Amino acid sequence: MSRHAPRLAVGPISGRMVAGALLQPLGAATVLLVGYFLLPINHDSEWNQLGLAVGVLLLAAFCAWEIRRLTRTRHPVAGALETLTAVVGFYLVVFATAYFLLSDYAHASFTERLNRVDALYFALTVFTTTGFGDITAAGEGARIAVSVQMVSTLFVVGLGVRLMSLLVSDRLRAGRSST
Repeated sequence: MSRHAPRLAVGPISGRMVAGALLQPLGAATVLLVGYFLLPINHDSEWNQLGLAVGVLLLAAFCAWEIRRLTRTRHPVAGALETLTAVVGFYLVVFATAYFLLSDYAHASFTERLNRVDALYFALTVFTTTGFGDITAAGEGARIAVSVQMVSTLFVVGLGVRLMSLLVSDRLRAGRSST
């Protein structure tokens, strides 16, 4: 066993652990969103290559941080909840960025030109399968990106269902051991 391997904790997951597992990745997702809105990644910016490089570095650092936290957690179910929350934030920012860049570099990709808020809104409507129809993918590249998001949403939802079943099992086990 590695000296860095976490010692797994035995016992039920507390509400405080669940709150921490949610709040930390939400804070990290907030940093990603701030970067998404502030980095100069648009086509017209003379700093777009630097902005894209910083954005990629932010995303890579976010992934490395989350993987490190997951591999070192003492509470695997709480760690899974934290990772799922982080994945959703990361996922939405990545697709919003892709939609914004598609619209910015190839204006006919969508039925209207997307600003950053529109791109995030569109990513959220695809993720939640709401599909209002006010913005639609018009170009082939945009349709491919939306198709990838729709299929990958199934995996994210599957992870969420699996996590919920683990949390319920953990609660039931804790309830049986306390009686």
